[in-house]
Amino acid sequence: MTVRLTIILLIIGAAVANAEAQTSTLGVLEDVPGVYFGEPNFRSVRIVFQTDGNSWRAFRSDCPDQNCLKTITSEYPSDVTWNVTFNGRNLGQITGHTPKEFKFYAHVGQQEIVSGGDVPTVGRRSAEFSGFIGHKVYRPLVANSQAYFLDPDSWEPSQISTAIGGLLRQEFRRKFPKLCRISKKDETKLEPFLYRNQDIKLVKAYGSKQGWRLARLHLEEAVDCKDTEAGFEIDDPWFVVDSRQLVRYLDSGMWLVDTGDYDNDGRSEVVFSIDRENRGGYKLFYDDFKKRAVFEFSYH
Repeated sequence: MTVRLTIILLIIGAAVANAEAQTSTLGVLEDVPGVYFGEPNFRSVRIVFQTDGNSWRAFRSDCPDQNCLKTITSEYPSDVTWNVTFNGRNLGQITGHTPKEFKFYAHVGQQEIVSGGDVPTVGRRSAEFSGFIGHKVYRPLVANSQAYFLDPDSWEPSQISTAIGGLLRQEFRRKFPKLCRISKKDETKLEPFLYRNQDIKLVKAYGSKQGWRLARLHLEEAVDCKDTEAGFEIDDPWFVVDSRQLVRYLDSGMWLVDTGDYDNDGRSEVVFSIDRENRGGYKLFYDDFKKRAVFEFSYH
């Protein structure tokens, strides 16, 4: 009996250890502008998400004070070997080390890269990838603690048919039935904006091999009627269209970073970068966009 119990416990222990070993921690390899004037950019991996059973959870990120920045590092893994990925490809490995404390709100979750060799990059530096800070940086790249990087859903830039374009504009109008714009007579005030469907422009679109579509829409001059500052245009909203052509609003103020099966469950996750006034971070959508995990921080 004792021998049997020992064997059972060993089997259970091995199963638990194997499950823990397969936990995916997701980071983003970033190009970070220097904090002070004249300081060069530096590369860092920001730890953002981790699998929790069949779900994804975000690491705690939005610190309200300096004391939080000093203590929150204990909630992050100390050292991680990362597989840097892009567009279903593994670009190489780097190792990151979590500091004793994060110095700034915008640096929460960032690891110092301690491995030697070249750090992967894609393309050239551009302000398109910088969000609120506005400096030219390299495109952020997803980094995974596991060697999971394939994109089984095969998301790619896509054209949108006239029919789907019409459905997207209908959902845009349902989501934003009442919008305003800056008054031409008084720039400190807002006036109702009676926009037409053809005024809603398609900025970008992506499609998967399952027939799903992602689309980012834009309406020039559109302002939230509750905007007390009378000048901030609404952030471009994203919508998803499933294979049955049902349209859902996802969120606004973000841009697509990459797609991949980062937990090896046979389906791709979709990672967006948050791009809002004084806000940054990442959003991960999974389970056919029914679920999400959000890592968000303030710059100041």
